[in-house]
Amino acid sequence: MGEFILYLFLLSIWNVILFSGKSVGLSAVLFMVPMLILIYYFFKKKKLINNKKGLLFMIPIMLLSISYLIFDSTLFNGLNYLVIPTLMILMYIFTIKPTFKLGEIVDNYIRLIFEPISCIGTFIDDIKNKFKTTKKISDNTKRIIKSLIIILPIVILVLILLSNADMIFKGLFDDIVNFFKELDIFNEFFSKTFRFLIILFIIGATFIFLDKKYKDLKVVDSSIHIKDSTTLKLLIIILDIIYIVFDFIQIKSLMLHHVASNINYASYARQGFFELMAVSLINIAIILLSKKIDNINEKDNKIINISSILMVVLTLIIIVSSFLRMNLYENAYGYTMLRLLVYISLITEVILLEPTIIYIFNPKFNIVKSYMIIIICVYTVINFANLDYLIAKRNITRYYKTDKIDIYYLENYHTDNIPLLLDLYNNSKDEKIINELDIYLESIKNNKNLDWQEYNISKKKAYHKLKDYKNDSILKAIKH
Repeated sequence: MGEFILYLFLLSIWNVILFSGKSVGLSAVLFMVPMLILIYYFFKKKKLINNKKGLLFMIPIMLLSISYLIFDSTLFNGLNYLVIPTLMILMYIFTIKPTFKLGEIVDNYIRLIFEPISCIGTFIDDIKNKFKTTKKISDNTKRIIKSLIIILPIVILVLILLSNADMIFKGLFDDIVNFFKELDIFNEFFSKTFRFLIILFIIGATFIFLDKKYKDLKVVDSSIHIKDSTTLKLLIIILDIIYIVFDFIQIKSLMLHHVASNINYASYARQGFFELMAVSLINIAIILLSKKIDNINEKDNKIINISSILMVVLTLIIIVSSFLRMNLYENAYGYTMLRLLVYISLITEVILLEPTIIYIFNPKFNIVKSYMIIIICVYTVINFANLDYLIAKRNITRYYKTDKIDIYYLENYHTDNIPLLLDLYNNSKDEKIINELDIYLESIKNNKNLDWQEYNISKKKAYHKLKDYKNDSILKAIKH
């Protein structure tokens, strides 16, 4: 581990430079590139690569890091703080100890979060041993350090005495003290030092754990086994009957537009799309469980397969019903991030049904791998879909058609939708909307000072468009 300590120190310092007191932008890419290079070098040097395909997790990790540079998303900037570390843990698992058993993946995931803590002491010992083996400090350097230790307190004492003796000199000295106070140099120093140590110990202890403990851990078989097929078979058949009745109502009401005269169509559509989405996920889980029955006879297996396929078809109708409900509700009440994410979740469920069908007829099919690839790909794609921009575009288009808009949903203090809001500001004739946007756009304009670590393409474009915003405001006021 000793040969990696210098790299860990440099990487931890680099983390402090990039992220301490800064918003994430270009810094995400600048940190992730050396981080992934170090991980690959560590894996190769320690001969931990037992599955090269596990390193493919680096692709979505890198893409999600790049999204911080391109977009200024309301949701994903925070969510990726969890997703990127999760993908890194999955990369460790599938590279060092590849497994597609869900129980083992969960078990390894939990271990990789908590057990490296026990290796912090070992890592500190490695650091001590590394410094013991380094070249001894020269006599000349020792003399300089010794001199500084003696000189410093004397200089401080003399400065204090001279400051008390002369008001002008005291003023100069006070200016220097106040300068450092304004910088808040001590608080900043301690906060950055604390961040440096946390990053250093997290990465170092994790590498120690991966090298010395994780590869030797034996995972207990936590896969699910069902001995009795009767309960599960009966459950699937009963649910299929319920879903046939329910889907018939959905086809009649939502797809054929037949509802009772005393029921508002939009209000009817508003009810139940989250519940239906949950039901569809439960159905997929039940189908997967149906293939975990031990020693099932051919007749029962055939009944379960047919019932499972029927459940897939009925689940698809439920998903379509939920999709239509959400669409009708959005047309009536507008578009939000949550409502758009429901669409994405439903589409993802439809995609997941395809490998599910294959799994029903072929239980040896690697369903966990297929689900994982689909979910990671969908999540990575939607990071680049610019959802805030799409939401603003759809709401503004709806406004031009219906004169209805809720500006609150568009004012999220991120910049992806700023070009559209400027267009709305310039084209709207509603004084209330103009005044609301005037306050909001001005607040965004006044918050444009970014350091190089925080560079972001979306923010750069937005601030460029807002550059002449005040002049446009004056012209707008004259015009109205």
